[in-house]
Amino acid sequence: MRILISGYNGFIGKHLTRALKANNEVFSYKFLEKKDFKSVSNLQKKILQDDCIFHFAGINRSKVDDEVYKKNEEINLKLFEALNNISFKGKLFFTSSTQETKNTPYGKSKRNARIRFLDQSSELGYSFHGLMLPNVFGPFCKPNYNSFIATFCNNTILNKPSIIHNDEQISLIYVGDLIEEFIESLKTNKNISLDKMIYKRKVSEVLSTIQNFHNEYIISGNFPNLDSSFDLKLFNTFRSYIDFQAYFPRYYKKYSDERGEFTELIRTLSKGQSSFSTTKTGITRGNHYHTRKIERFSVIKGQAKIQIREILSDKVIDFHLDGESPSYVDIPIWFTHNITNIGKEDLITVFWINEHYSEKTPDTYIEIV
Repeated sequence: MRILISGYNGFIGKHLTRALKANNEVFSYKFLEKKDFKSVSNLQKKILQDDCIFHFAGINRSKVDDEVYKKNEEINLKLFEALNNISFKGKLFFTSSTQETKNTPYGKSKRNARIRFLDQSSELGYSFHGLMLPNVFGPFCKPNYNSFIATFCNNTILNKPSIIHNDEQISLIYVGDLIEEFIESLKTNKNISLDKMIYKRKVSEVLSTIQNFHNEYIISGNFPNLDSSFDLKLFNTFRSYIDFQAYFPRYYKKYSDERGEFTELIRTLSKGQSSFSTTKTGITRGNHYHTRKIERFSVIKGQAKIQIREILSDKVIDFHLDGESPSYVDIPIWFTHNITNIGKEDLITVFWINEHYSEKTPDTYIEIV
């Protein structure tokens, strides 16, 4: 199966690309770029009759409202015509929005396109998945753009106020859950059910939880209670807005007296698993990433270099830690990471992770930093 992605640089598009990369032994993928949408003929050259297309391309904001409707109609109509011209028989996943029910230029353009593709799929005989998505949140979503959660997280970390204009109950979908459904549908051809993914929360409730994360994690250095599935997903979203390069490493408070030294390493309000390793000089551990797990690397003896790199990025961030001043680095999700002993003695590292290890769901993907 060959997969094509339009809007691959957007929030959902990048998350899908990361997931397909993690499943690269199963799927191959290519991108539909802006230049491909300059003409119907350009699109036809890129699309094969039995391709699977994820169509995320579009705009949702502009200084001129009419521009939103016009641009989206132009993009969607070109894809519609290209599919007609090649008698498309594959699969089309189209992300619409619950704004379809509102009389906005964006909502109207999404509704028009979804209905048009739905009718076309019946005529041509291709598989169509038109999803009316509510507010989708998750790591790396752009603040002050299309998710109030991204804005709240970013504001809270920057100590900026967040204003609630309408404290209503909102339907929310975590982007990781949506991507898992995409992958499952690709593997099994089953329809996607949004209902089982939806969380309902009041806006003020979400903001209060984010502010609690800030107090526990940023100010106190503790891991908050993450036993709730929603809270874990919200916390991983919150962490993605931290400037990791500036924030880490964090140094522990060390207590010394005539007996020796004492340092408290980890205080957590939810379950987890602790372990430690010794690493010989010049040896590197890791070179893998996680999509949901939270990890803390605490160096208590020796000298270490920890490296992290976001999947789909070439930028490597280095941290240097020395057991003479015990410190830690927390590893963000979707960042491949490693730790190397750069000293002359054995390196001792204490690891904490928020879930017990399971061979059935290890959530560990190999990739060199």
